[in-house]
Amino acid sequence: MIIRLSVAAACVAFAAGCTTSSGLTYNNDVITLANGTQAHRVQCLGLAQSSQSCMDQVKKVCGDRQALRVSAVDRAAAGYKPDNDPREILFTCAAPVVPQPAPPVATQPVARPAPPAPVRKVTLQGDANFELNSASLTQTARANLDDLIAANRGVDIQQLTIAGYTDSTGSTALNERLSVARARSVQAYLGSHGLRAAKYSVNGYGSASPVAPNSTAAGRAKNRRVEILVEGQ
Repeated sequence: MIIRLSVAAACVAFAAGCTTSSGLTYNNDVITLANGTQAHRVQCLGLAQSSQSCMDQVKKVCGDRQALRVSAVDRAAAGYKPDNDPREILFTCAAPVVPQPAPPVATQPVARPAPPAPVRKVTLQGDANFELNSASLTQTARANLDDLIAANRGVDIQQLTIAGYTDSTGSTALNERLSVARARSVQAYLGSHGLRAAKYSVNGYGSASPVAPNSTAAGRAKNRRVEILVEGQ
């Protein structure tokens, strides 16, 4: 025995508007539900037919769209107990399932080498920066060093190199002692006024590495100098 609602009863129960198509083994009703959704009802005909006939028609109606079951009426055996063999299926056809593209694989940013540390060089040159044969800084030298400190405020200084030089007059020992004393005097001033560095290199080289001829007064003045090299970022 097969339990199923008639077409007329289905139209009254679900909504207004009902169309019907039929085949040898099925009935297919198009029904508008109470919420306005269009649904299909497939009924399998004949005792020899199975639920597969209904399912074949469901697939034919929906095509590549997804069939969503609303309800089903099962074939009943003796005692009207459901036999898990639906002979009437009410369903809707959803939009076709579109496969979603796989999310892009996150790539790790390419590590870029750190830019080279900027180099700042200041030279205290001539007799205006130190007293004669002395390591005492003049007001001019302190002003130049103050400018250097201000320019490097907030800079992470990796290396601070201070090198002292003299002209060729005087003995080698005297020139070396004086060049070292002047380099250390510059270091002390910079450190006491807030210029810090991870590494220090403070040396005196006497009359070595002249930048001008020692045969003239102007050349010797250029050779009496302290070079300050700041490396950091």
